[in-house]
Amino acid sequence: MTAPVSHTYLNTRAAILADRLLNEQDLSDLADQSLEHLGRDFGVTDLLEEKKSNAAINRAVERALISTLMHELSVLLRPLKGAARDVLVHWIRKFELYNLKALIRGKLNQLTYEELRENLYDLPALISLPHQELLRAENTAELLRQLEKSHYADIARQARRVYQEKNEPFSLDATIDQRYYAGLLKRARATGPEDLKPLMKLVGTLVDQQNLLWLLRYRFGYGLSPSGTYYLLVPFGHQLSRELLKKLVNMNSFQDVIEALPASLRERIGETDHIMDVEEAMSDETCQKSRYLLRHSDSGLTRALAFLVLREIDLKRIYAIIQGKVLKLNDNLIKQGVGLHTLAEGGTS
Repeated sequence: MTAPVSHTYLNTRAAILADRLLNEQDLSDLADQSLEHLGRDFGVTDLLEEKKSNAAINRAVERALISTLMHELSVLLRPLKGAARDVLVHWIRKFELYNLKALIRGKLNQLTYEELRENLYDLPALISLPHQELLRAENTAELLRQLEKSHYADIARQARRVYQEKNEPFSLDATIDQRYYAGLLKRARATGPEDLKPLMKLVGTLVDQQNLLWLLRYRFGYGLSPSGTYYLLVPFGHQLSRELLKKLVNMNSFQDVIEALPASLRERIGETDHIMDVEEAMSDETCQKSRYLLRHSDSGLTRALAFLVLREIDLKRIYAIIQGKVLKLNDNLIKQGVGLHTLAEGGTS
């Protein structure tokens, strides 16, 4: 339950932080700036002046943007405890799961910590894992067994079981992703009545986005069976219910799945057989739902999570803009890459 004081704090902070979110014109203006200007804004001027490699600049920018998100999370967490705190902390753990996957790949390829370190996110102790200790594990199964003693126990337990049964990286990665979203759903369900309904709408939207992409990728990209695909989904969603997911995994083609979606999703996605189009459309759906809940929800916790979801999307777009500048891409091409098609063509937002 979100206590009244915490609820008021979250509503106030979410409203203040929401002013940092970017609209299309903001993104277009960023894309029009020089790399040097962006470097000053995001603290990588020294790297630019030292003419460091593109990879080094990109890593520094990525870390600066993640640090921004972590700071904003810490502001939102201040008054929280119990189930409400667990929801926000679990959401941000996705970044440490990127590290975990890198560590597992390193273990499988017998890489040292020094070889991996540059590709790991530097995260706060609240969610960070002991990377060097995990890499010293005898094998991947032992690494996951050690992880069962951490906050990631529910993810690690299932991942180790799958790895021991199948002994291949794909199922392991897919299981980690699935257990992460199942864990977010579990924590959302544990919140109080004042948060539960709007929060489940937001979490359900996030799960819908992942489930549809996983379903299309696993079923038609990797050729998994209907049952094998369904096993790797989260059997819940805001618009994609358990019953609908069971129906969708048994469809015979990509287009059949799209045509069987609820009307609002089908119209948003349109006619396509490209998963990138679906990914962009589902991201737009998540943005729209998150913006609505950020503006209108009575639940401070839901508004806080909606802000974090939108802020992460913004920061990814900023990162893509800077990457484009580092690679000396045309400004219009950069704008198209972050979804600013109309502005890139000279129209209005």
